[in-house]
Formats: sequence, C-alpha cells, structure tokens
Amino acid sequence: MKVIMYIFGGLILLVVASVIYNSSTKETENPQTDSVDKLSYSQISEEVKMDQAVLYDVRTAAEFAEGHAADAVNFDLQLMQAGQLPNIDKNTKIYVYCRSGNRSAQAASLLKQAGFTNITDLGGLSDIQNLGAELVK
Repeated sequence: MKVIMYIFGGLILLVVASVIYNSSTKETENPQTDSVDKLSYSQISEEVKMDQAVLYDVRTAAEFAEGHAADAVNFDLQLMQAGQLPNIDKNTKIYVYCRSGNRSAQAASLLKQAGFTNITDLGGLSDIQNLGAELVK
C-alpha cells in the first residue's frame, strides 16, 4: 500500500512540475507575442509616419500589389533569403507581416540572425487587419 502511495505521490509531483515548467517557458518563449497583443495598427502607423519604425510586407511584389497595409513597404522574403537586407540601422524597430504568418516568421528570424535587434512579427494579413489595418492597393 505504501508503494502505491509513493508512486501516486510521485506522479502528482511530476504533473505539477510539468505544468509549472510549461507555463514558465511559454511566458519567455516568444516575448513579442505579448507586445503584439497590446499593439494597435494606429500605433504602428504612427511610429512608421514618425520614422520610429518600418513596416515590411514580406510577400511577393504581385501579392503586395493585390492589397497591403497602407504604411507598408514591400520587402520580399526571397530577397532576404538571397542575402539582401534592409539598409537601415540595426536597432530600428521593424514590423513584418505576410499572408499567413509563415514568411513573416522566417523574415523575423533572418533579420535577427543578421543582427537586427528590434523585430516584431505581426503574423498574416488577417492578424494585421485584426489590429485595425485596412488594406490598400
């Protein structure tokens, strides 16, 4: 009976430890998630207009022409993958987005690897629209 109690107690400790570990790693896993949750597109737009940030749409030129956020500049992910990087200070605040969030995550990773220090991945078009962006052609 004692053996069963020890096993049961050990399992409870493992579950509690696992829950604590998972919740602590999620908080530090992607610190940008919290900042995106607190952003609005009007804030982003204001920062871009005041030259405090840049907003890159990392889709193709054809996709960009179909509709993009008003303050965005097209900087195709394929250019970054080929080694062409923005000619801006590496401490500049950079926002990136794409169609679904996949390419923006890749772009954010490439920019970080290149030494850019202040990158926020906004995700996909629906994500920036949820922040309040309207698409223009």
